Amino acid sequence: MTRLRIKTKLLLLSLGITAFCALSFFVIANYTLYRGGEYILEQSLNLGRESAEKSRTTLEDQTRLNLTQLVGIQAQTGNDFFNSVHMEVNTMSKFCKFLWETDGQSMGQYATDKNERELSHIYRLAPGVDKKVVQDEFMRLRTMGDVFKPYLFDNANLDSLFLGTQTGINILWPDTGGQADKPYDPRIRPWYKDAVTRDGIGWTEIFKGASTSKLMIACSGPVRTREGELKGVIGITVTLDEMLKVISCQVKEVGYAFLLDKDGNVIAFPALGQEERKKDYGVGNLLETENEGLSNIVKKMVAGQNGFSRIRLNSGEKFIGFAPIRETGWSMAVVISAETALKLADETKKHIMDYTLSKKERIISVIVDIQKYLMAFFIGVLLITILVAVKMSDKLSKPILDLTKGVKKVGKGNLDLNFKIKTGDEIQTLAEAFNTMTNDLKLYIKNLKETTAEKEKIESELQVATKIQASMLPRIFPAFPERDEFDIFASMIPAREVGGDLFDFFFISENKFCFLVGDVSGKGVPASLFMIIAKTLIKNEALRGISPEEIFTNVNNALCENNDESMFVTAFICIIDLKTGRLDFTNAGHNPPLQMEFKGGDAYNFMKPVTGFVLGGMPDFSYVKESFVMAPGDIMFLYTDGVNEAMNPDFNEYTELRLKELLSKEDTDDVNKIVELVNQDVKRFAKGAEQSDDITILTFKYNGLKE
Repeated sequence: MTRLRIKTKLLLLSLGITAFCALSFFVIANYTLYRGGEYILEQSLNLGRESAEKSRTTLEDQTRLNLTQLVGIQAQTGNDFFNSVHMEVNTMSKFCKFLWETDGQSMGQYATDKNERELSHIYRLAPGVDKKVVQDEFMRLRTMGDVFKPYLFDNANLDSLFLGTQTGINILWPDTGGQADKPYDPRIRPWYKDAVTRDGIGWTEIFKGASTSKLMIACSGPVRTREGELKGVIGITVTLDEMLKVISCQVKEVGYAFLLDKDGNVIAFPALGQEERKKDYGVGNLLETENEGLSNIVKKMVAGQNGFSRIRLNSGEKFIGFAPIRETGWSMAVVISAETALKLADETKKHIMDYTLSKKERIISVIVDIQKYLMAFFIGVLLITILVAVKMSDKLSKPILDLTKGVKKVGKGNLDLNFKIKTGDEIQTLAEAFNTMTNDLKLYIKNLKETTAEKEKIESELQVATKIQASMLPRIFPAFPERDEFDIFASMIPAREVGGDLFDFFFISENKFCFLVGDVSGKGVPASLFMIIAKTLIKNEALRGISPEEIFTNVNNALCENNDESMFVTAFICIIDLKTGRLDFTNAGHNPPLQMEFKGGDAYNFMKPVTGFVLGGMPDFSYVKESFVMAPGDIMFLYTDGVNEAMNPDFNEYTELRLKELLSKEDTDDVNKIVELVNQDVKRFAKGAEQSDDITILTFKYNGLKE
């Protein structure tokens, strides 16, 4: 590989930097021009879009206003129509009541068979009604046919006017072409039954006419005497076709209207194609539509609200205005195609965008001319830079070469070399830095030797401390091979070289055996020292033969003395009588152990001991002794919080629940395998995460005395 002189490198560096800067300037300038042109064009396009959108928005707002006014006017028209029908029924009801309360008779016609179909109004009796029985009542009411006539002449939207009595008389105007001889009982018709349940005049649900089978609704009301006796029902029917004419009289040219009852059912709908209506609205109750936008509108309509909305149906985007009809409790809506309403705005937008795009070529031409000027400027700057760079490289290269030679000597181990370069710039600073570096390097080498020796000494002492701590805990298993009454196994895995957890087990007498676990606050050497003290005190007190609560009381008081560092230890101690299986235990703020009762289905359950205070935390604390009898095959599982609080890389804890489930599902009573099983599962759960706390486990199985 060819090596370049420092002079050549400096020259190339100067030229390269200058060329890079000039080229960068050229590129940035071109990019700026390009982006500026794009910005101008984009702003022009945005202006066009904004104008078009503003025009569209204005037209849409106007459409909203017009449609809102239109649906309000149309709703008022419908309301006036239904109100007029209501008033007419009310007037006829009063007149009918008057006839019932007077003795006068009037002339009229009576029809009971097909020969009287040509009459302008008909009278009928329900099947089984005796003409003679109702003769007097009929004579009073037959003039109602002449009363009906002017109402029909004044309002072409009405289908028929009717009167039915509680005795079975029916009067109808006009003769709708039905069969006069067909059995007809007004008392079972929807308009009659609905009115009887009401106190006043109201509108029925949709029903089919008895004579014509047309779909219709009726405004009917009961006629009662002053004493409240029901005499009959009077009313007016309107077909759905006529009702649609009423609600659509002002919207035929722009869209269509439809009418809903208070439950969301369609009362009247325009003659849209069946497929189009089914595609947009479905065929059932409109509250059940799958179109969320339409469903929201229908909910507002049945709630009696006014409003306007823009939604998308399957047949296209629509504007919908809606308003209530107060007289009946219904609601009507007017629907207009958004495409039709906004056609003018779309055409205006296209014209503006076409004009804006026509200016694009002129903007691009101006940008190209400016780029040519920038290229000429770039070439001129590059030539001047070459001349200046050649001269500067000579001046800069010499001190750098001198510095290079000196550095090679330092690299060979000559740390006493001092550079003497006086250039008054960064090169002189670099030379002075090398001088400082050689002095610092000599000092660092000296300190490194001392630090390494000290570190090796500390590591050696920690290894000794680890061995000492390990020797303080029972480590030979099986611990008592000559004793068959029980099996015991324990382990402690420290989080550091030395740990703060402890466990111990020993005989107090021939048949009394003690075992315990503990956890010292803190980590490392301080925790290890406190652990040794606590373990020694507990064992000394236990060997005196006193009860567990007395052991913890004495140890607690001893640890509280001169405890300036405020360290403490949680512990759980058990003393079992191997003859009887009676186990006395005391808890000093430690995790509750798990217990497996052999006769209870081999399931582990957490004990619920009284939680005493930690040892070394507060003097003169009174601890509580608890007891139970272990049966042969029962197992006690004691542990520290390094097990249940072990964490994986996601900072999730192992938890007591997982520990309980693990022990319960494993079918083994081997204490060695139980400890190994838990240690492996905790390690598997941690997935290589650093151990945050000491992990200590002790498992005790009671076998009982052998006969």
